[in-house]
Amino acid sequence: MVVRHFNEELSASFPAREAEQMMEILLEDLFGIDRKARLMQPDMRIDEWQHHQLEEAVKALLQGEPIQYVTGKAVFCDLCFKVDSSVLIPRPETEEMVRMIIAEGGDPRRIWDIGTGSGCIAISLAKAFGDAEVMACDVSLEALETARENALMNDTTVTFVEGDVLALDPDVFEGMVDLLVSNPPYVMDKEREAMQTQVLDYEPHEALFVPDNDPLLYYRALLQLANDHLASQGVAWFEINEAMGDSMLNLCHEMGFLDARIIDDYAGKPRFCRIVMR
Repeated sequence: MVVRHFNEELSASFPAREAEQMMEILLEDLFGIDRKARLMQPDMRIDEWQHHQLEEAVKALLQGEPIQYVTGKAVFCDLCFKVDSSVLIPRPETEEMVRMIIAEGGDPRRIWDIGTGSGCIAISLAKAFGDAEVMACDVSLEALETARENALMNDTTVTFVEGDVLALDPDVFEGMVDLLVSNPPYVMDKEREAMQTQVLDYEPHEALFVPDNDPLLYYRALLQLANDHLASQGVAWFEINEAMGDSMLNLCHEMGFLDARIIDDYAGKPRFCRIVMR
């Protein structure tokens, strides 16, 4: 059974280059067939079981399911992560933040990742800062199970716990930390209309949305957590809504963080907040 007709099927609904890239990802992630092998065999044949798998995958893509959920895999900071509908698909902007943190260096001994989802932030930081004690929390037990699998898959030691930053349970958040990181929900309800159906129909809404009347809900709690637990000269990094840069900076100042700044992402949008505990 040949692969080519699946590519033609995708090309009918997606731009040709995007369809080609999708097919490359499906073949490599599902069957381990890389791009070079496919180029060498333009009329590549697959067995009946692979044909069925590919048929189901293409059908899911045509229905709008994100390719990361179709393959069950996403790459983040050169590591492979399991993803499913219990967790957000890791975004390039989040990877950019993590790479900034790693490039900044330092020697954090304790790291907290709040709202860990797939665990991509915590696990990537555990890889980069091998001697650090890393704790990651989430309110979703399903997400924590996925994150634990990812830590094992990437040979890292991270402590995953159920925890809600809006509750600040002292049994979860205790002691002092050198690095506090979070990519909390920050999409306002009114922004739903502008979002892709791929996101709205498949990704967990509880990890995305905040009420229009309190868009900084999670950051207020995170800054309180930083006030209580961030060590002297400790650093906190948060991913933020691009529309809330000025408001976020004002909130930092109101809560006593004078050494706070907003940093643009690669697209020139105010995407990250960095604070230092003085």
